Amino acid sequence: MSGDSSIADIHPLAALLRGFAVDFLTSHDVSVVPDIMSEQYCLRIGEHTLDGRDSQYLPPTKAQITQFPGLCVTVHDVVYGDNALAMQFTEHGASTRDGGRVATWRGITLFRTDGERLHRGWAEEDYFARKRQLSSGSCDAVDAPHPSPWDVPRAQPDQAAEDVARAWLCAPQKMAELEGANWLSAIGADDPPPRNLLDVETTKIDELFSAGDRVAFHLEHHGAYTGGFPDLDAALIGKPAVLRAAGLLTVREHRVVAARITSDRLGLYRALRFG
Repeated sequence: MSGDSSIADIHPLAALLRGFAVDFLTSHDVSVVPDIMSEQYCLRIGEHTLDGRDSQYLPPTKAQITQFPGLCVTVHDVVYGDNALAMQFTEHGASTRDGGRVATWRGITLFRTDGERLHRGWAEEDYFARKRQLSSGSCDAVDAPHPSPWDVPRAQPDQAAEDVARAWLCAPQKMAELEGANWLSAIGADDPPPRNLLDVETTKIDELFSAGDRVAFHLEHHGAYTGGFPDLDAALIGKPAVLRAAGLLTVREHRVVAARITSDRLGLYRALRFG
């Protein structure tokens, strides 16, 4: 059956993201990785920097696929900019290490390309929620998928939107006040809200780009632990700590009107517990 050249294809950034989320992670097909990711690919996630596609990134990714042999990725939101792209997603599956218990965990990932393939990445995933679900045996629901993530148009950078986003991200009180903010965390009695864990003193923005009125970011909040983890010693309150986060913002009329953020609560928890 011959192809029809009159049928328009998706744009290259969408093809890269589809290759990453569907062809690679959901299909568990490592053979496609060289087509979508450069050899020099470097991912920043939590406190870790995985520098090198084959030597540092692929081994832990393969280990996760082995632990979750039915692992799926559901895409909820996408942003396509100038050789930059981002995705809000949920990973979900049954863990062979935990008697087949099922978990869902939300995340946001950002990428820069080298013009052809994914070259740099920044991500945060809610592994704290995954740990809770695998321990309790109670699985969180998966949010509704984006109806057409590979057809979202690419947009040009907007410096004004970036300036608004930077100011907002560096003013945590504004983040707490935004009604449209969603921290992408299912909160339970033993699952503290990320925004309440840290008294933020300084914010370091590692990566930020815009595509029209959408802004994607990865950052570190530095400050003092304010409590919230019920099984940690209260004596740790006030201890210097770091909470890393990634998110997607919508900026309109010179203000942030919506935010989707995921944070590394598990990294914060482990740093406090184990020093």
